Amino acid sequence: MSLLLAATCTVGPAVADAQADAFEARMARGRDLFREGDRHAALREFSLALQVRPEDADARRAVADVLMELGAPQAAARVLGPELDIGVRSRMAGEQVRWGSQVAMPPAQRYETTDAAIGTLQALLEEARAMPVPDPGLERRLQGDLVVALRDRQRWTDAVALADAMQAVAPLPAHVRQAQADALLALRRPEDARVAYDEVLVADPGNREARTGLFYAQVEAEDFDAALAAADALATELQPARRMGISSRPTPDPDWLDAQLLWSQSRRYGDMPDDAWRRVHPLAQQGPAATYLRLEQGEVAAARGWTRLALDEVRIAHSLAPEDLSLQVALAQAEFDAGYWSQAEARARGVAAQVPEQAGLQRLLRDIEAHRDAQLLLEIAPRKADGGGLNAPGSGVSASLRAYTPALSEHWRLLAAAEREVDEPDGQRLDRNRYGAGIQGRWPGVTVEAVAWSNHGLQSHGGGDLDVQWQADDHWSFGAGAQAFSAATPLRAVEAGIRADAAMANATYAWSELAVASAALTTLDFTDGNRRWEGTLDFAGVVIDRPGLELVLRPALYASRNSLREAPYFNPAHDMSLSLTADLQHRLWRRYERSLEQRLLVTLGDYRQSGYGHDLVGSIEYGQVYRHDPRSSWHYGVACGWQAYDGQIERSLSVFLRLDRRL
Repeated sequence: MSLLLAATCTVGPAVADAQADAFEARMARGRDLFREGDRHAALREFSLALQVRPEDADARRAVADVLMELGAPQAAARVLGPELDIGVRSRMAGEQVRWGSQVAMPPAQRYETTDAAIGTLQALLEEARAMPVPDPGLERRLQGDLVVALRDRQRWTDAVALADAMQAVAPLPAHVRQAQADALLALRRPEDARVAYDEVLVADPGNREARTGLFYAQVEAEDFDAALAAADALATELQPARRMGISSRPTPDPDWLDAQLLWSQSRRYGDMPDDAWRRVHPLAQQGPAATYLRLEQGEVAAARGWTRLALDEVRIAHSLAPEDLSLQVALAQAEFDAGYWSQAEARARGVAAQVPEQAGLQRLLRDIEAHRDAQLLLEIAPRKADGGGLNAPGSGVSASLRAYTPALSEHWRLLAAAEREVDEPDGQRLDRNRYGAGIQGRWPGVTVEAVAWSNHGLQSHGGGDLDVQWQADDHWSFGAGAQAFSAATPLRAVEAGIRADAAMANATYAWSELAVASAALTTLDFTDGNRRWEGTLDFAGVVIDRPGLELVLRPALYASRNSLREAPYFNPAHDMSLSLTADLQHRLWRRYERSLEQRLLVTLGDYRQSGYGHDLVGSIEYGQVYRHDPRSSWHYGVACGWQAYDGQIERSLSVFLRLDRRL
């Protein structure tokens, strides 16, 4: 040992000189590399120099500076030790913000890291503002990180307020402007969000998150031309597979699949679910275990009216990721749409206990409350008519009021109703008032309603209605009903002391939202011995399907026959009409829950009555529908028509008002 110590002491000065030369050389080389922008090579040289002199403050600072530039402030802090300046601590807080948004945590703890980062940033801001020598750059960086953290915490108003204050001083860095845009969109300010996203994309055209955010802002601003173009661009610029690194084997590109899902969403949001289905269905067949493919397929199915398929698809998606809260919300929505209301409410309330701020969840909870609440239906339609002879109804008014109680348990609700009908044929005044009370039962796919009526006016007599509707699957639905002293009894018959009981049945087949066919058969048994049969066949086909615009053509065939030849009311031995209706619906504007739509219906037909030949009949109706919120809608408009009675044409003009209100 003594010999070794002696040798070490003997060679010590020479070794020390060599080490000093190596240290200085590596430090100089590191500085040169850093100035040239080669940070990784500079980090290597500074680290080797630090190994030579572990206690050298300059070497430690050099290593820490490079680590800071490389975005590793935590590593820089470990190099510097416990004495950290505010610049390093500010970078560490910024990294904590990013960590909070990237690391999945249980729902109850999902904001713990972000909340801690917000507290740290606020404390650092106070410290920076109290520094003897102000550092505006440091303060602005802390404010920018705080905007991002507030966005991640979904404190939208606070994020926008701070970003606006920063923007008043100088333009925002792109990542802060993007956080501001996200918050603006969450606050339902899509026009402002679009401006912000556009500015981000000027600075960084390849920013896919900003491009996606811009798409959603365009959708919420109802600019579907721009939104569809944006989705098209994202979907076409990528390929299903890409090569990674030096490997020659292509691997699936998740960005491509995300772009296809966005394309499908763009068509679904734009009222074109058929296009969305053609894109997403083949993909879901190829990737049956892809969670969000199954979810999107389910949501497209719901948009097409296939609520049972939608529920199946969303259940599968939920089974693939049962802890995903967004999938739980989607499953609750699918259950609600399919008529499983109590299950949907229980699931939605369970999710609300964990993430009450989720926008889709809040919409669903409002729909659930509306479904459970009382409902008021009001309709009034006065008309002015001339011509048509003695059997035409003439001028008059039709009015009805129906009120449903809030849901009793899950399935039942009571109702009260009042109806008034007035006809003025040939200068006479005929009226009928009906007052009713009943009960309605609702189950998945089935609705039953029974009403007892008290009729007054031309006749005072009891009556009743029973109606059953059954949706057998996503395509077939059936209905049946029976009426004692039916409301279809003409007032001319009621005036003569005649009543009619009715029975009816119908069937509908819907291929999709684009094509629906139906058939209906009704029979009325009059107390004067007459038996009337009425049958209808019709088809509805969508020929124009664009965002906010739809044109449906409805050809229809109607025929009836009566067993009694002479009657004091309009009673053709047999008649038939063949008609075509063009139904044009156009959304004038929409702002989230509020919307205004207009609708034009034009019907032309050939009507044939036995003994009177052919007549051209038809109607024109223009109306608007205003929805103030999910709980109320107003439908109002004007209609004119011409109808043949015993070879004479009655021309009519009417206005109408309909209200559907949840109380």
